[in-house]
Amino acid sequence: MSQIDLTEFAPTLPRIEGDTRERLLEAGLRLFAAHGYDGVSTRQLARTAKVNIAAIGYHFGGKKELYHAVVRQQVTETSPIVGPIAAKVAAGMEIAGKNRQALAGIVTSFVAGLLGALTGDERMQIRAALIMREYAHPTDAFQIIFDGRIGPLHKTVTALVAAALDRPTDDARTIVRAHAVIGQILIFMLARVVLFARLDWKSYGSDELQMVRDEVTQSVLMSLNLPLAGE
Repeated sequence: MSQIDLTEFAPTLPRIEGDTRERLLEAGLRLFAAHGYDGVSTRQLARTAKVNIAAIGYHFGGKKELYHAVVRQQVTETSPIVGPIAAKVAAGMEIAGKNRQALAGIVTSFVAGLLGALTGDERMQIRAALIMREYAHPTDAFQIIFDGRIGPLHKTVTALVAAALDRPTDDARTIVRAHAVIGQILIFMLARVVLFARLDWKSYGSDELQMVRDEVTQSVLMSLNLPLAGE
């Protein structure tokens, strides 16, 4: 994967501060997101964190262990953001049963919540760059992301798809459709540059985000054969 330019985030990125371990984790996030694991040297990590190069081994054991720690940190930091969204879907499904209007309401809330979480924080763009590299060229750190973040969310959405389409949750088609549903939302974070270029947008303002929410919600509802608003 080519290098990812993070200079657009420079004005919003704070200076790297904190103790040595925190500085290395922050430097690792920025450098691994921009250049990938193989494109970052321990010397770069130490220089960016403004610490002695020996600190990497002292605090983490080596570059690989630092990389894993960076990935785990992203799972931990996004838990308060994504976790409640998935929990709300699960709780809503227990009440909704097979009520299709109620299921449509859960979908609407889910789309709005996840879109807001993914597009409302510029730091998510840096995390996205890191995760995209794991999607394209998985390392053994991918399992950390899958177990801690992707897998649980994917299973929750799969259950929602199963209820909407009256399919078993372990049906391969159900899992594929759930993947498609999540993809319809993630694309607005992972590939926002394409949409911005097409529409000459500079950012997701309130009007832009409302348009995206409306269109994605309608698209997901239609893909699950659920009633649209007002039907």
